[in-house]
Amino acid sequence: MEILTILGVTVVTSVISLAGGFALLSGSKAAKTFQKISMVFATIVLLYAVFGDILPEVFEDGDLQLWQVVLYVSLGIGICELISALAGHFHRHGDDEKVLKNKKQATAMLIVDSIHTAIDGIVIGTSFASGMGTGIISSVATAAHEIPQEIGDFSIMIRSEMPRKKIALLQILSALILTPFAILAYFIGDKLLPALPTLLSFVAGFFLYIALGEIISLVQSLLEKKGVKRHEKHH
Repeated sequence: MEILTILGVTVVTSVISLAGGFALLSGSKAAKTFQKISMVFATIVLLYAVFGDILPEVFEDGDLQLWQVVLYVSLGIGICELISALAGHFHRHGDDEKVLKNKKQATAMLIVDSIHTAIDGIVIGTSFASGMGTGIISSVATAAHEIPQEIGDFSIMIRSEMPRKKIALLQILSALILTPFAILAYFIGDKLLPALPTLLSFVAGFFLYIALGEIISLVQSLLEKKGVKRHEKHH
């Protein structure tokens, strides 16, 4: 019975978390308006995920010392840089630098999001192992923090000029990772729990890397606009 509950709850959680992203893909006026501020929104959400959600959870557990958290976060940033470099190698087919950079961000974001979803599944599964009520509360909390994050993820992928159908398919596949990991964690949660703080530290590094990339892109965009206005003024 609990397995069926986990199956139903995780599917519903995935659908709810994707809802905002699909609204962004719809092409409505509201979605187009949001796209103009999507870079700022994605940056805020990612930074909040790191400093308001993931790292507090890591320190609350208390198993890792500060230097260990810093080390794992730094390694996460390094891994993400490697992923971006590999993405750049495979995407370099006549793309201009701006499009290439966005594709690298999108590839890194998809991989990171899948890892984060897997960890959310572990958290939900271990919560259900503790009790039905705890599992449902954990699922609701997961959906609540995934909605804005998925919107940020979608906005990054849309800027990469990836076809919208492909974005939808990849995000659905990424979200579906939640269910098998939740079921797996339900059965072997005791063995997975000790590794969660370390895994979350890596995810914090991944998100921090992407957030910094968004900040750099935002600053470059503002400088470009300022340069264009200055050029128009002189002419």
